[in-house]
Amino acid sequence: MIKLRPVEPEDLELLYAVENNPALWRKACGSGPYSRYALKQYVASLQMAPEGSEARFVVEALDGEGERPRTVGLADVTDYSALHGRAEVGIVLLENERGKGYGEEVLALLEEFALNRLRIHLLYAKVLVGNQASEKLFRHRGFRHVATLPQWFYAGGNYHDVDLFLKIF
Repeated sequence: MIKLRPVEPEDLELLYAVENNPALWRKACGSGPYSRYALKQYVASLQMAPEGSEARFVVEALDGEGERPRTVGLADVTDYSALHGRAEVGIVLLENERGKGYGEEVLALLEEFALNRLRIHLLYAKVLVGNQASEKLFRHRGFRHVATLPQWFYAGGNYHDVDLFLKIF
């Protein structure tokens, strides 16, 4: 079972590891690196503005009754627009937690949050071309490919195309 919880100050090292991992920058369209100080300020801003334009969650797996939750990644709802009823979703699972089916559970929880809390009409995701695991995940959850954005993301000295997936509720 998977659950989402708000980011806490104690999650600083998790954020630091994820946001400063160059291997994830290309997969997740990240823009790091970030200092611990910058991330500490970021976490504080999340705590003060829960209804802002971004919601970030720590993803935890509950393996068995009575077990302590295990952190398996991060999930985001970003670029939220109440006027247009849309937001972007993103999921980053820790490398050793991939391929276990958590992504689909996380995306279902993000959809539920977006529908029930934010009254979202449309969710979208940007996926780097060639990220087959993410493409498969979004297609399986009913997102459809609507465009390829050429040379949308710069990483590793090159520009990369990004596929845009969306789901209308």
